[in-house]
Amino acid sequence: MEFRAFFSGSQLKWIAIFAMILDHTAKIISFQPPMISSVPFANESNHLIEASQVIFPVFIMIGRLAFPIFCFLLEEGFIHTSNIKKYLSRLFLFALVSEIPYDLAFSHQLIDLESQNVFFTLLIGLLVIIGLEKLQVHSIQNGIFSIILVGMGIFLAEWLQTDYGGWIGVLLIVVLYLFRDFLLLKCILGALVLIQNSWFGLIAFISIYFYNGQRGKQWKYFFYWFYPVHLLVLAGIQQFLIIPYFN
Repeated sequence: MEFRAFFSGSQLKWIAIFAMILDHTAKIISFQPPMISSVPFANESNHLIEASQVIFPVFIMIGRLAFPIFCFLLEEGFIHTSNIKKYLSRLFLFALVSEIPYDLAFSHQLIDLESQNVFFTLLIGLLVIIGLEKLQVHSIQNGIFSIILVGMGIFLAEWLQTDYGGWIGVLLIVVLYLFRDFLLLKCILGALVLIQNSWFGLIAFISIYFYNGQRGKQWKYFFYWFYPVHLLVLAGIQQFLIIPYFN
């Protein structure tokens, strides 16, 4: 039977974005103390809180699909980009742009140095695989340098406490790159890395397996801007609608 792949890169991005929205909605829109007052609520408010306790864990579970898809698209982008310097610059720029929205959404502070947004994870992962490409000539020396490079990337992400960190985020990017020519194997090995974080997230590798190699419709910088903007919107909803309503 002929194998048919049907997901374009653009379609995979939309799947990841939908999953990310659910995940972040559940994590940012809080109906729990200390974000809201602990005084007794009216019945309709109690129903809303009870519903969120059922629905939000499902949102977070579905949200586990997003990160492995973004890592896969990063690897694909690296392989096919015509200008790696611009690719790096975009990731670095949006890592900086997204940091305050990320901190406001998750730490409720303007600046929180204890955790960094996912663009930093992707940026470090990209730097590592750029280095691995330059060391692709097989030799003992290059093999040692490659292990050191991967270790440095993992250490840096863990030290900066980037979203998904080094042992999941950076390592997943490296695995997807190293086994890029072996579709089934890279999905299996990627799943073994991701299993540290989520069982449900393994489903993402089904969509990755059925990637058809086409970019699909491109939306320029939409996917980059969407990340910081949706964090600001969710943080604003929590701060200016949810908290005043309950307090």
